[in-house]
Amino acid sequence: MRTNISADKRMWTEGDLHQKPQIGKESWHQHRYHLGHDLRKHPLSPWDESKANRVTQTLNSPHASDSQIPDPELNKTPTREEVKVMRKHLPSDKAVGPDGITNRILQAIGEQAIDMIYLCMLIIWEVETYLGAWASALMQPIYKGGGKD
Repeated sequence: MRTNISADKRMWTEGDLHQKPQIGKESWHQHRYHLGHDLRKHPLSPWDESKANRVTQTLNSPHASDSQIPDPELNKTPTREEVKVMRKHLPSDKAVGPDGITNRILQAIGEQAIDMIYLCMLIIWEVETYLGAWASALMQPIYKGGGKD
């Protein structure tokens, strides 16, 4: 799942590359030039041509996972009942995240809060985007005796 990337045009404004595609084309060619790609197939080329051709062919060939049919069970939209059941299975005594909400609070919330969480989950499921802040965690080492090294 991607973070902070959405196809929803209401959430994001287009940048320079979308407004002026010529900038992207020029940048791509400059990038390839600086990597020395223009020297391929030249008599004084520093590249191992056969290896470069194999790498290019490998990169352009389809991957085995591209042809697999996705599992329909994994692609089902989550249900409200699943949310309700899974919150009961949260471990009780875990540290809170940056939002300050503990698992005990999530276990004790009422029906309206479950509806709000479910609605939020459906939006994330449909848009395939979640906030970057949700990927962060508070990490703090706990001294348990012995050497502190």
